[in-house]
Amino acid sequence: VPRPPISIRNHIIQPSRSHKFLGVIVDDELTFKEHATYALAKGTRYTMACQRMTRATKGVHGRLLKKLYEGVVIPKMLYAADIWCSGLVAKGRGKKNAGRGARGFASKMARVQRMATTMITGGMRTSATDLLDAHADILP
Repeated sequence: VPRPPISIRNHIIQPSRSHKFLGVIVDDELTFKEHATYALAKGTRYTMACQRMTRATKGVHGRLLKKLYEGVVIPKMLYAADIWCSGLVAKGRGKKNAGRGARGFASKMARVQRMATTMITGGMRTSATDLLDAHADILP
C-alpha cells in the first residue's frame, strides 16, 4: 500500500520503509532483515578491527583477543537480539519455511565467530570450525 507524504507547516515529510529507533532498525513489516544485515556488518567490522591488532610474531595475545571478542564484538552484534531475532523466527509460513531467516542469520553469524576463533587460536583457515571453537573455549 503506497503511503502519501505528510505535510506539516509547508514541510513535506516523505515516508520511509525503515527507521532506526534506540539502535534497532525497525522496518514497516517488522521482519528486521535490514537490522540483521546491519548487525552482521557491524560484527564483521569489529572482528576485522581486532584482526588488525594481531600478527603471527608480534601483536595481541589470543587470550586478550578472546576477551575483546566476548566483551566487544558479541555485545555489539547481538544488541537487542531478543527483540529483532524473534522477528526473524516468527515470519516463516508453514513447517517448511519456519525460521528460515533465523537459520540464515545464525550461519552468517557463525562466519564472524569463525574469523574470531581463527585469530584467537592462531589456527589455519582450513581448520575445522568445531576444533577452533573448542580450542578457543567459545560456545558454537
